[in-house]
Amino acid sequence: MSDFTNETNKNGVKTLDLPNDDRVSVASSRDDREPRSKISAGLPRAMFPPAASLQPKRAQAAPPNGDHGKSDGLLQLALLRELRAEVQDLQAVLESVRKGESTLAMHAGYVIRTKNDIGDLLQQIDAGEDSLRHLHNCWEQMLENPIFVDPSHSFSAQEQLHYLDMLNSQISKIVYEVGCLTIPSRVNAWLKKSEPGCYIPFHLVFSDEIPSQKERSDILNYLAWAPRAVKGGIVDPVNGLIYRYADNPWSRFWSIAFIAVAFGLITGGLWLVSYVKQLGWVSEWPLEPVHAQTLLIGWGAILAGIMVHIAMASVKRSQASEGLPPVFPLGRISKFLNAKAWQISFKMFLALIGLVGLSVGLGISEVTAVNAFLLGYSLDSVMGIFGTSMEDQAAALKQRLAATH
Repeated sequence: MSDFTNETNKNGVKTLDLPNDDRVSVASSRDDREPRSKISAGLPRAMFPPAASLQPKRAQAAPPNGDHGKSDGLLQLALLRELRAEVQDLQAVLESVRKGESTLAMHAGYVIRTKNDIGDLLQQIDAGEDSLRHLHNCWEQMLENPIFVDPSHSFSAQEQLHYLDMLNSQISKIVYEVGCLTIPSRVNAWLKKSEPGCYIPFHLVFSDEIPSQKERSDILNYLAWAPRAVKGGIVDPVNGLIYRYADNPWSRFWSIAFIAVAFGLITGGLWLVSYVKQLGWVSEWPLEPVHAQTLLIGWGAILAGIMVHIAMASVKRSQASEGLPPVFPLGRISKFLNAKAWQISFKMFLALIGLVGLSVGLGISEVTAVNAFLLGYSLDSVMGIFGTSMEDQAAALKQRLAATH
């Protein structure tokens, strides 16, 4: 899914609109590009995540960081995004040749021009870091491919297929490395435009930049292992979601206060309804003061049942995922509660409805800890079937995207 909007100004220079309304100008003509130094600043600062080796088993490196100079980082980010677009378009053309939809001779001119464009881009991308060095090395390997040496040459079907497979694998590695370098800043740009409580469906948003679902999961895990690389968001790699929380500590405080007040009001209300008759508010009232303890125990048991079901569902999704178990540092509790305040409030309201239904439908004598616990567990399960939580929707979307690649 692309969030770029192209506009061309009077000087023939395209302007790319990014999610955070920052812009970078890139010359519209391939053969008459402006010098790269004229690419304007304004993109989110490039935050470089752990680089992965270009070998099939990628080595894990340092966590994301933002130690590069601001102007250099912005320029690198713009160049890397343009590089990704070039190699992915080239990959699409080569894939059409491999499928027999076109011939290599038809695209020989395009292959030569694109090879030169990519070479020009890589000359301006500093290869100081290991991940950037991998890009250069992979490109040097591609230049040795006979298709790149002479795309107009007539190859046998077996040779051509072999060479195309090699190029496809190498291009996929370049796309992955570029994604590792550019996606953290794009995630931060999306979070900057979001409101607290919203979330980013990572696999859907970045499916065009990283077509491989497994590689997207790897990048999401990297971000989860270095949470400070994502500003204003909590990464949930199991479900493929990034939740937005408020940057202002006072906003997070008020979210926690709202949850605490809601819980206190419901608990106090359950205690108070047992004294309605004794207070003279309603003469014919089925509850007595002795039932207050029963209602409060039932209230706690229903909440426990809901929480156990949520935990069990999360464990099942974690086991079915290729990611590692989620980490939950205690220092991020306020951010977690702020990001999921409305969900927590909804679960409490659901528990209250369940307790009222149990008391009215079966009678106060049936409100036991065991019955209330089972009711809470069942309620959350039923709501998952008919309401489908965002985690379940994200898991289903993740499976669909994996099936398409």
